[in-house]
Amino acid sequence: MRTQVEETIDHIEYDNFLKNSKEATFYHTSKHLLFLGDMIGLTPKFITARENDKLTGAMPFFVKESIHGKVINSLPFFGSYGGVVSENTETQKAILHQINIFNKENDVLSATIIVTPFTKNNDIYEKYYQFNIQENRLVQCLLLQNKTEDDIWQQFEQRVRRAVRKSIRYEVQIKKPDLDDSVMANFYLMHKKDMETKGGKPKPPEFFKMLKKNFIQTEDYDIFLASRNDQEIAYLLAFYFHSFTEYYMPAYNSELKHLQATSLLIWESIKSSISKKILYYNFGGTWKNQPELYLYKRGWNASDFPYNYYIYGDIERAKCIGLDEIKNAYQNFYVFPYDVLKQN
Repeated sequence: MRTQVEETIDHIEYDNFLKNSKEATFYHTSKHLLFLGDMIGLTPKFITARENDKLTGAMPFFVKESIHGKVINSLPFFGSYGGVVSENTETQKAILHQINIFNKENDVLSATIIVTPFTKNNDIYEKYYQFNIQENRLVQCLLLQNKTEDDIWQQFEQRVRRAVRKSIRYEVQIKKPDLDDSVMANFYLMHKKDMETKGGKPKPPEFFKMLKKNFIQTEDYDIFLASRNDQEIAYLLAFYFHSFTEYYMPAYNSELKHLQATSLLIWESIKSSISKKILYYNFGGTWKNQPELYLYKRGWNASDFPYNYYIYGDIERAKCIGLDEIKNAYQNFYVFPYDVLKQN
């Protein structure tokens, strides 16, 4: 077996390799990596494993450099999953050994692997990745395998079914508009206002242009729009890959929350996923300080899938740099937990 860091990769070979993996997600795909590259102005790198020149394992990552050193993420940008893609334990170990060497031989301030929630072998990171900090996270996921629309509907909590029916009674309409300039502008403005109201960080303004450049609508993603009497109420962006739907970016007009349009959007998105024979409808991450959001997703019969951030790096050096400077120097990258950097 030969492992190495590759600056470029045959994307056709790589994506064909991913299609044969049960753990590879949308976030590992070439299209998503090239999209990330456009969003953050960097080129993805890969640690690969090969047997007789055949790709048998890979871990994509990005490197952000500043005067303070390198920060590595697999993967950056709003908590994208990364980590090793391989079903073979020895291959996984070899790739992690290679990233350990890379971390030691370069001026690395921190290196974070965000492991997919769908891996069956977290132990491999805990045994063979040389990390300082482990952060526990959680996604909630609706399991669709071997279920009909009626099966899924009956498993929702009554409050969810009631919300969907209420939206229908209000004559809320759902459609899948083309991602034209008008949709891009309206969706982004609603998203930006929604995130700012919640105290969150909106996606960059160029997000939808990069989305349109790198992905094919209906094949890689869908835009769902809820409206009533020609008034736009809510949007949802969902990505597709292999066995997964990623509930990626919702946005809604808070003044029209009583119409329950988001619930109807989700239901229509779930039905589309069933028609595509998707196995996992991933509602995405939920923080420990978001109990209401957790219960909302549970209402859709979503199951818990824990996952981890494994973080290697020089914590004391990062404290000396300071949290504000780290935020400025490493935008869109995860460096260390903020509470660690705030400690005296």
